[in-house]
Amino acid sequence: MSVYTPLSHRQLAAVLDGYGFRLRDYRAASHGIENSTFLIEAEDRHQQPAPLVLTVFETLTHAALAPYLVLLAHLAEQGLPVPAPLTDHGGQDQITVAGKPAVLMPRLPGEHDFAVDLDRCRQVGALLAQLHQCATGTLQTLPGERQRLETLASHLDQLPDDHREGAKALLSDWQARPTGTTLIHGDLFRDNLLWQQGRISALLDFYNACLDYPEYDLAVTLNDWCVDRNGKPVAEREQALLEGYRESSGQVDDSLLLEALAVAALRFWLSRLAGPVSEHSEGQGSKDPEEFARIFQWRIAALAG
Repeated sequence: MSVYTPLSHRQLAAVLDGYGFRLRDYRAASHGIENSTFLIEAEDRHQQPAPLVLTVFETLTHAALAPYLVLLAHLAEQGLPVPAPLTDHGGQDQITVAGKPAVLMPRLPGEHDFAVDLDRCRQVGALLAQLHQCATGTLQTLPGERQRLETLASHLDQLPDDHREGAKALLSDWQARPTGTTLIHGDLFRDNLLWQQGRISALLDFYNACLDYPEYDLAVTLNDWCVDRNGKPVAEREQALLEGYRESSGQVDDSLLLEALAVAALRFWLSRLAGPVSEHSEGQGSKDPEEFARIFQWRIAALAG
């Protein structure tokens, strides 16, 4: 991910010492746009290699971060390929680094790989189905996607004239729906998965997770995995992802999915308009809003019939 809070070798070594690790090497991760993330090579107290990830949160407070850490531990216990937070010598699962909340986690095996084929789409669909079936009774309250959408609505005036009114109406209709009750990831883009030997090895970045409709989560995912460079949906990929989802006991309301695809495209168009590239970051910064402008055009046209 982009680094907004640079840390020195000495600072990172001090952080790891609080967990019983010794720093060997580190580098800033290059994917993502919201937080500062460091990939760390360390040794444990038995001098065994310990690959780790330190994330410094740029906007979340300690209190706001807590429900997500409970979620990660919960999902890891249920067998999903999710990294659970480590605890320091004081038993804390979050610390303060450079005045900001931070979390240390084990680095799961695998690498980012942005290739897309039908088998990978099926795997992604199956993983989403597994996530959507997780129990939520023991979780702490998570911020809702509807709250994020309400905040992003303030940027609707940045849209071109020919899309502004339609986007407002779409968002209003969606917000009027009762909120769904399924646990969703909310951000399953290709940079939030790791792969090892062609199989998913890790699902990352749950800081948009919430309770809502599974169709919305599918829509976010389909809009990244199953479109071409012009934002046009690729039918074969969509079919593969949805087949993987249904084969793993996921259920889909097709009409709701059609609307969710347009809403999800609008959501990420607006969020990219709201988050310009930081001049103070090291890494990729925010992504191009026009990518989702193109996707939105295809999705809103399909919804209009």
